[in-house]
Amino acid sequence: MKKLPLLILSLIIILTLASCEFDVATETAVYPDGSLDKTIAVEKTDSANFIFNVSGWESSVVRKEKKDTSGTDSIQYDTFKTFHKKFASAEEANADLSVVNDTVLRVTSKFEKKFRWFYTYITYSETYHKLNKMKLDPEDYFTREDYAFIDRLPAEGQKISKADELYLSTLHDKVFSKYGESAMLEEFFSLAGIVVTTQPALDSLKKRKTDLRAALEKLNDREGVDQNTMLLTALDSFRIPIDQSKMAEFQIAQKKFWKKIGFISTVDDGKFVNRINLPWDVVNTNADSVSGNSLFWAPPTIKFLLKDYTMYGECRRLNWWAVIVSLLVIGFTLYLFIRKSNVVIQFNDRVIQYPRKDGN
Repeated sequence: MKKLPLLILSLIIILTLASCEFDVATETAVYPDGSLDKTIAVEKTDSANFIFNVSGWESSVVRKEKKDTSGTDSIQYDTFKTFHKKFASAEEANADLSVVNDTVLRVTSKFEKKFRWFYTYITYSETYHKLNKMKLDPEDYFTREDYAFIDRLPAEGQKISKADELYLSTLHDKVFSKYGESAMLEEFFSLAGIVVTTQPALDSLKKRKTDLRAALEKLNDREGVDQNTMLLTALDSFRIPIDQSKMAEFQIAQKKFWKKIGFISTVDDGKFVNRINLPWDVVNTNADSVSGNSLFWAPPTIKFLLKDYTMYGECRRLNWWAVIVSLLVIGFTLYLFIRKSNVVIQFNDRVIQYPRKDGN
């Protein structure tokens, strides 16, 4: 199958998703041989905060004319940066996009092809792995009802009932206040353990764990406090000795921690649109909408904040050769049955057939 060049693919993904507001739009073309064409479009102003591992991908900048809201006749444009790469298989795509990293959105693709005589089926899925990279297990904070509610949320931008709005607001408070604050404390406590090395100092730190949270919140509310020195300042206020030989290790770990927090915050504030183009007729999917062989999702980020979120589609193609072979087999079987059920007598130029009787 002929594959389109990058510029055309970029224009297609932007134009077809132009009616949606998005920070990141992704599109995957799935081919019968298992190869994939992946394109990612992001508003250029947001490209510095890009969250996929696209190093080595082809990139381009595309401008799209936008509606003039200024009341002037000047032409205005939205600028998008696009990334594109062809993959021979889903496994090859996963080598780029399914990398385990605290500051990259991990996406795992799966391609499966099955032969069922009359039909050949292709099932393709993409899984957005959970954004939550915190060490604290969220299972003690969220119920099965919370996860069930998340599962039934509609696409981003669609209306929900007043009751669901209230539940969603409560859930957000639970995520970012109750769980989020506790998770942050655990992260800070783990960081403190790098520079607090003696047993008496560790015992003192454990006893002051609740106080550490209050001290960090107080410092966070104070203007002009550097987040990189906030934890050390809190430890110093408790007169807990710090191992200076571990400072380099601490600084590296703390830098990774703040990058992780920035990543979660950036992605949680984003809007995502995903499109998958299947090669044959669609028979099963969990897409928000379907147009021909194209499947569309616009998941709110809470869908993949606490757990993995899988988008899938199944398509099939009729195997005409299997139909022809089946008809030939049926026809030949009928021929043998009819021939066996009749006695044929040929006398000179005359052929006489009559049904065979039992015992003859």
